Amino acid sequence: MQDLHFIENELAGTDSLRLLFKAKPDSLSQQDSNLNPLKTANTILGLEKFQEWLFQKKGATEIGKIEGLRIDKIHSPVDVLDHYRLGLDKLTDDEVDKFYAKSGEKGPKFLSDAEDILQVTLRMTSSGSTSFLALRDLLIQKVPEFLPDLLFSYTGGSVLASESANNIAQGQINSVILALVIVFVMLSLLFLSWKMGVIALFPNIITILVFFGLLGWLDIPIGVTISVIAAIALGIGVDDTIHFLSHYNEYANKLRNKRKASVKTIPVVGRAMLFSTISLSAGFILFSQSEMESVILFGSFTALTLLVCLAIDMTFLPSVVMETGLITVWDYVGLKFDEEFINEIDLFQNMSVREAKIASLMAYTVDMKPGKLLFSQGDVGDEMYVVLNGSISIFLEKDGQRTDLVRLEKGKTFGEMGLFRNAERSAGAEAYEKTRLLVINRDCLEPLKKRNPKIAAKLYLNLANRLQSSLKETDERLLTQKDFDLASLETKLIEQEKIEREEMSIDPEAEWEKLGRKWRSKLESYSEIINVESGKKLTKVKPEKGNYLFIRSGEVAVESRVSPKSSTFSVGYCWTRKDFDLIGEIVLCEGNGDSKARAIARKDSTLMLFTQDRLLALTQQQPRIASQFLENLVCFFSDQLAIADKRLQIN
Repeated sequence: MQDLHFIENELAGTDSLRLLFKAKPDSLSQQDSNLNPLKTANTILGLEKFQEWLFQKKGATEIGKIEGLRIDKIHSPVDVLDHYRLGLDKLTDDEVDKFYAKSGEKGPKFLSDAEDILQVTLRMTSSGSTSFLALRDLLIQKVPEFLPDLLFSYTGGSVLASESANNIAQGQINSVILALVIVFVMLSLLFLSWKMGVIALFPNIITILVFFGLLGWLDIPIGVTISVIAAIALGIGVDDTIHFLSHYNEYANKLRNKRKASVKTIPVVGRAMLFSTISLSAGFILFSQSEMESVILFGSFTALTLLVCLAIDMTFLPSVVMETGLITVWDYVGLKFDEEFINEIDLFQNMSVREAKIASLMAYTVDMKPGKLLFSQGDVGDEMYVVLNGSISIFLEKDGQRTDLVRLEKGKTFGEMGLFRNAERSAGAEAYEKTRLLVINRDCLEPLKKRNPKIAAKLYLNLANRLQSSLKETDERLLTQKDFDLASLETKLIEQEKIEREEMSIDPEAEWEKLGRKWRSKLESYSEIINVESGKKLTKVKPEKGNYLFIRSGEVAVESRVSPKSSTFSVGYCWTRKDFDLIGEIVLCEGNGDSKARAIARKDSTLMLFTQDRLLALTQQQPRIASQFLENLVCFFSDQLAIADKRLQIN
């Protein structure tokens, strides 16, 4: 190192650049054939101006803007001629020709034997290939201004080494970019989502950006050794990411809670990631004891980059996976679904095999042995269940006596009231035989809405269909339970309003406004608008399963029969709907003589009718709007069903 510093400081630098000049073909044809353009006074004077610019004798030039570069000496015919002539004033072509003839015999030789190449050598000190290549680019631009009649090229070991180093560094950067693309594609295929591919790759991208940002901030050029660091960090970072996500997926299936799964994964995988990263960093940091600057930078930056990657993996991944669903291609392939199986599951109606698989993998599965308790009566629920195989017994317990209510077979859905209302379980549930359940909670539905809104919309639509049927059954039981006295109607209506206020968990009008004007306009385009005058019956509405009627403005009363044998209708067990609301009881209004209820507009009203076909079209064409609207629809039905159940218990 001391010898190197001596050469740089005391001698003419360690780097050299040879400039080669040739005559342009057109200049040969325009001039005297006996006159060599390389051996003219104009060429010498042009070289003189070039040297003055190079050494900045007449003020600062572009050369001074190149950091890390110092021009020490130039070996050219200008200095020799200037020395012997004591200046270059009134220099003639003959003098130049004689100079080259004599210098070729005894003095320094600048022309080739064929006298077709003129060589000028620069000696300099440069901090690295970056400054060297900056000089090369500047010379390519400026030399033709001083010597317009000559062709210019360059050579030398230093410039070739600098170009090689630059090409290697650029190749490393290109390879890192290519590696990022390939890893992204592989992670996207592994997790069956390009969004998960981005999330899995994000910590590594941030690490690489931090690495290159530090290089720029510290003004460290990208050399051969430095450029390899990004690829090393990428490989180790992707390995850590896959280990974390695979263990997280395992715990998420066991615990059915993403936050708990993330917290559980950190100490298990984090400890291994921490020890391996610290060990690798300690190994690389030993390079800092080297005497070579490039090796010191390589070891230090590699250690630092690995630590940054670990920090991002340990902070970013645990938080982001709680907001996203994780599906691996192995889980997808291992799930044995077919068309026949899907048709047996209520929740998977109108879904393809792929959509049903993704919906299932975004949720959790649990296997139960015969007699194993799923939940007890009175437990606060936050999950919904689908019977994939086997069967579940639903039962009541009172005063130590058990009453079996129903046995739910394959394909049946239950527990949705607990999921959407966090309500107490109205009955207990246990496995009647060996059973597999699909468990759905909010941790599943929110990521499904974000990643696969079309699938989420279909799932909500199937839930709405089920809740619509449940509401109809509950209202029919309510209306046939017993007669009520018209004299006590006012008191009963007051009780109904009190129950409604207590049980409503969501305001339909507020939720409608939250959708925004643009979404509301698109939703209205998928509905049939029905205008009904005050006092008129709603005869245009077909109360079929899967059709949903909303009141947009006005007021509609759903009147029930005073008794099963009476032909008199009154606002008995049903409601008056106004402002924006779901008329869930419309399914009771069959429009014939046996109808248990009828709907009448009390004011001029505007209604929106959504049919099953139009809602399916909405899920295909506007999946995000559909998923949000249909989720609200499920919540509206949940509230109305809870109110009907409460009234059924009171009566």
